[in-house]
Amino acid sequence: MQATFCNHCFSNLAVDSRMKIFIFLKDNGPKTVSEIVKQTSLSQPTISYHLKSMSEAGLLSKQREGKEIYYKVNKDCPNNKKICMLKQMDFSN
Repeated sequence: MQATFCNHCFSNLAVDSRMKIFIFLKDNGPKTVSEIVKQTSLSQPTISYHLKSMSEAGLLSKQREGKEIYYKVNKDCPNNKKICMLKQMDFSN
């Protein structure tokens, strides 16, 4: 059954921009939308759109601190509560 869960996450990350955001957050820890925008060539509305999709898929979680919302990669699989295999993968070339 694990493969079914992973298919959902992998299909969400099949979008190049989402994979770039995921890798950035995985490597750098929690970041705000504006911090992610500075590290990518994407606009703020585009980043927000992708963050929403990734959050709904369970790949990311968010935490509000004052006016800022910090996004981070979920450590646990959103479907089976085990450690997410994506969190453990090395995406470097």
